[in-house]
Amino acid sequence: MIEVDKLLLQDTHVHSTFSDGAGTLAENVAEAERIGLQSLTCVDHVRRDTAWLPSYAAAVGEMRGATAVELQCAVEAKLLDTSGALDLPADLTGVDLIYAADHQVPMPGGPRSPTEIRTSIESGELDPLVVMCSLVTSTAMALRRRQQVVIAHLFSVLPKLGMSEDDVPAQLIQALAAATAAHGAWIEVNELCCCPAARTLRPFAACGVPILVGTDSHQAQTIGRYDYCEAVLHELAAVPLAPV
Repeated sequence: MIEVDKLLLQDTHVHSTFSDGAGTLAENVAEAERIGLQSLTCVDHVRRDTAWLPSYAAAVGEMRGATAVELQCAVEAKLLDTSGALDLPADLTGVDLIYAADHQVPMPGGPRSPTEIRTSIESGELDPLVVMCSLVTSTAMALRRRQQVVIAHLFSVLPKLGMSEDDVPAQLIQALAAATAAHGAWIEVNELCCCPAARTLRPFAACGVPILVGTDSHQAQTIGRYDYCEAVLHELAAVPLAPV
């Protein structure tokens, strides 16, 4: 059952000045308090060589003692290849959630730029189905971690390749939904990227995968403001889930 009103009282994807956000952690939390959010997930981009993670985790921890808003400390890392490798620092002490994101195109040999992949598809050198299979495989394999994993803005890279979510075969989505459920992972609906769509999310919901909503805000003024996410949640809630 999709509890739309309850889900919209959270923002599970907000960036701060620790990475590429414009607002500090304190400013983001203050805005969440002001608009009445119940929970906020602090999410900042990391790479393998990120050195500020201990300071970030400590800062989120300090904020927990100063607000009634439930806070989570998360990092967002790009998928690297079909083994499920993520661009993460080795020490994740203090991190509650890992957001696995398709910032580039994870292929067997490593990440490739969307521009390069699109050129290869348009030239006929690369089959679009191979790309979609690589993306789904990489995402599914990334779920095999001891930390809690969230699939971030699933399929957001596809428009950059000249494709859309509608091009992804239902069988691939169903397989990823089953893998997500099996590994206890979660999936988000992302306001900034306007994805995934209800058609993509429905198999996840049917498998019992928790669905989160996040703005992917990079400034405090957009925290907790939903249009796309709200519409998708209402679309999901309006149609009874098919048995798995």
